[in-house]
Amino acid sequence: MQMPVHPIRVVIAARSALRRTYREALSAAGMQVAADCRDAAELLAAVSREQPDVCVLERDLRGGCLVATAAIALPRRAPKVLVVGGGDSPAEFRAARLAGAADCLPTDVDGEDLAAAVAALVQKEKP
Repeated sequence: MQMPVHPIRVVIAARSALRRTYREALSAAGMQVAADCRDAAELLAAVSREQPDVCVLERDLRGGCLVATAAIALPRRAPKVLVVGGGDSPAEFRAARLAGAADCLPTDVDGEDLAAAVAALVQKEKP
């Protein structure tokens, strides 16, 4: 996988153990974790402050993952949103996509696949 010249900037929003796991996986893949957040309010502040390329959100995020996704995805030149978890059903996937998520991954995604999905979202916006 070819990485862009500047590191991909990511904001993570999840429970403590998942934030640590996601941070380690993304950092190991050469990405810059600009912030990690415990809830939707922290996430929205971090997105405004850090202007990441991608946001990785746990589906069960305190304060509402889908509400946060919609708030992030609305502005022009918004970061891509990747939702992880949520029952892994087609209905959950559709709800996340309708809220503005660029992609969804199952709860049990490993670190390598998470990093690959983040990189793929950034590559999709390149001409």
